[in-house]
Order: sequence, then structure tokens, then C-alpha cells
Amino acid sequence: MCDPLAAGRNYEPEYEELELSPVRKAIADRVVGSHTEVPVFHMHAEVDAEAIVALRGRLKIEWETPPSVNDVILKCCAAVLPQYAVVNAGFVEGRIRLYKEVNVGFAVATERGVLVPVVRATDKKSLLEVSEETREMVALARAGRLRASLQQGGTFSVSNIGPGRVSAFNAIIGQPQTAILAIGALAPRPFVVDGELAVRNTMALTLTVDHRAIDGADGAQFLNALVEQLENPEPACGLDG
Repeated sequence: MCDPLAAGRNYEPEYEELELSPVRKAIADRVVGSHTEVPVFHMHAEVDAEAIVALRGRLKIEWETPPSVNDVILKCCAAVLPQYAVVNAGFVEGRIRLYKEVNVGFAVATERGVLVPVVRATDKKSLLEVSEETREMVALARAGRLRASLQQGGTFSVSNIGPGRVSAFNAIIGQPQTAILAIGALAPRPFVVDGELAVRNTMALTLTVDHRAIDGADGAQFLNALVEQLENPEPACGLDG
């Protein structure tokens, strides 16, 4: 058999070429712009998620349709964001735009690509309201019926990889937002509790920030406060009394 490389000809494996859908092209343009224009750094933290697991277990009994882990995360983010204005912000035309609203977007994987619906006024809604809203928007997104207006106005975003073996990852900021939080899979892992090694449900957080607006100290303070909130989620979810 003749080797095409030895014969001096360029060789390329057989392939099938896919045209980018309008949604896929929009995603491609957006992430390329963010990756090339925004100077970012990443910060990591590990969360003891036993309290979240226990809360969901309780609500599975008490509620007809319990909230997802991601719903609890959105509420905890919304509880912390008002204290860290530069994280709940945008970088627009050389200025930091501090948003007065807390509108948390969340990534949804669909056959057309990842969409980011936004829960507006996340901090002012109950966990039940957030849960109902996210469930409806996920269904619309996966059915290809999520309106553009439901993806606008986000001030901060969360990308949760969900169940599986991906323990941590870095997410790309959706401009003009100054930060995005990536959540690795929640799973049992070795974890030190009160000086003793134990097996706990944990999840990894990776905060990606725009260094033009946020310094390491700002990001660390936000991430530390968020970990504390996630490890005691009832107050943020309005379920502590």
C-alpha cells in the first residue's frame, strides 16, 4: 500500500463537516471575545456539602417538588453578592458598573448548545419561587423555546457541571459580567472534619474573575463568604426559622 505522506502528498483523514447553528455561532463568538479580551484568574475552594444534601433530603419529604442543588446554590450566591459589589458587576467601556439588582444566570446544557437563563431579583425570591422559575426555564431551553429576554440582565452567573466524574473546571465569563462560578460534581470524598479524616459529600468551586475589576483579595473574600453560606444554607433559603 502506498503511503501518501511518503509520496509527498498532503494527507487528511476522512471527515464530516458540520455547519454552525445560529446558537452555536453566537456561543462561539461570545466565548472567543471573552477569552481574548478579558484578563482573568481563577480561585478555588472546596465545600462541605452535607448541609445541602440534608436540606434537600428534608424538602423531598416536605415539598411536592423539591428544589435542585443548583437552586440552593443560586440562593446562597444571591445572599452573598450584595456584600461584594465588584463581583455583582459589569466591566463596560473602561468602567466598573455596579448593579443594584442581583440577577443570577445559570448555565443549561441543550442540544443546541449552552444557554444561560437569568433569575431576576434572585435575592428577593423565595427558594420555592427560584425552584419553580428555574424548572420552567430549563424546560423551555431544552425545548428550544427560551426567549432571548429570559437570558438578559444577568449580573453574575453559575455553571454547574452536575453529577458525574468532573470534580472541577474553569468557566468562561459572559461579558460584561466580572465573574462566573463553576461548580464541580457533588460526590462523597475524603474531607477533614474537626481534625479527623472523614468521608463527606463535597463539591469544588472555581471562581473566574475579570482582573480589571476584581483583585485576589476581593475574590477570596467573596469565595470564603460563599463557602460559609453553602455550608449553612438555611438562612439564605429562608428556611432557618
